[in-house]
Amino acid sequence: MNFKYKTTMMKQFFYLAATAMVVMTGCKAPFKKAGEGVEYKIISDGKGKQLKAGNFFELAVEQKYKGNNKDTVLYSSRNEINQIAQLDSSQTGPVFYKIFSQVRAGDSIIIKQAVDSLIKRNAQLPPFMKKGGNIFLSYKIINVFDTKEAADSAYGKIMAQKAQKDSVKGLELAKKDDKTIADYLKSKNIQAVKAPKGTYVQVLNPGEGDAVDTSKVLKVFYTGKNFEDGKSFDSNVDPAFGHTDPIFVHLNRQSGLITGWFDGLPLLKKGGKGILYIPSGLAYGPRGRSGSIKPDAILIFEVEVADVVTEAQAKTEEEAAMKKQEADQKRMIDSMSKAQKLRDTTVKK
Repeated sequence: MNFKYKTTMMKQFFYLAATAMVVMTGCKAPFKKAGEGVEYKIISDGKGKQLKAGNFFELAVEQKYKGNNKDTVLYSSRNEINQIAQLDSSQTGPVFYKIFSQVRAGDSIIIKQAVDSLIKRNAQLPPFMKKGGNIFLSYKIINVFDTKEAADSAYGKIMAQKAQKDSVKGLELAKKDDKTIADYLKSKNIQAVKAPKGTYVQVLNPGEGDAVDTSKVLKVFYTGKNFEDGKSFDSNVDPAFGHTDPIFVHLNRQSGLITGWFDGLPLLKKGGKGILYIPSGLAYGPRGRSGSIKPDAILIFEVEVADVVTEAQAKTEEEAAMKKQEADQKRMIDSMSKAQKLRDTTVKK
């Protein structure tokens, strides 16, 4: 895995990103002024490899806001991954370059950034950050690398560790979600079948005909709801969401649709209706979606398999639907254009 150094990300990292997991207890040394409202202190034993211009370095980070009688952790690499950066005066800015030029591998840096100074520079800040508050940026220098190749190697190890961590976390969350869904179904006395990957399917009507397989395409009506509060976030049944055509689900490819659909829908046939209870790992996972779906959210989909067709039939119908959509859009644009011309003519008169 190659390390990719992005200058824009680096600028944001040094000015707004965050800080190392540092044990700050016992450090009574006063802060030094670095300019631009920045103060700092370095905790060092003087033994590690010196960080020099052009070197790459690995650092653990954490960012905290202190103000309004409360502390808020804004970011921590404890929950994400360590960062790989490069000491470059053209990217880090004079203040941070001055600070980082003094450190060694194993050192910790605590930086205090006054919110007042950021406000004076018209920085965009979250609403909860007020005058008088401070952002504490703490960094822990894990290692220093002379070459990009060495940094690439370290980055590869970091990503491998993250993949392992995510895998363990994913397994734990999958067990938790499974129990949550199973307990809910039991409390409501709902009979459901567990699909191969973990989606629970409450079969309201199994449908008729042959069992579906990967050679088929399902035409599906659906309403998606959040498990947590039961609120609908999308539907092609409710006109309020602005689309009422059935969605084509190609069982031989998962493009654009969540895994839970491909896990649960094959348990229904043509005309079948059911409710899918989908664990977060088979839905939108830790990222969620567009504010309407929280990270690691369990989802519920009320579904109806309106029809089961072949790939060839689906292609024909999808092409026809696309042409209809294009024709509708053209008519709308033409109508808007005529209306504009009529308004322009009326104004001239």
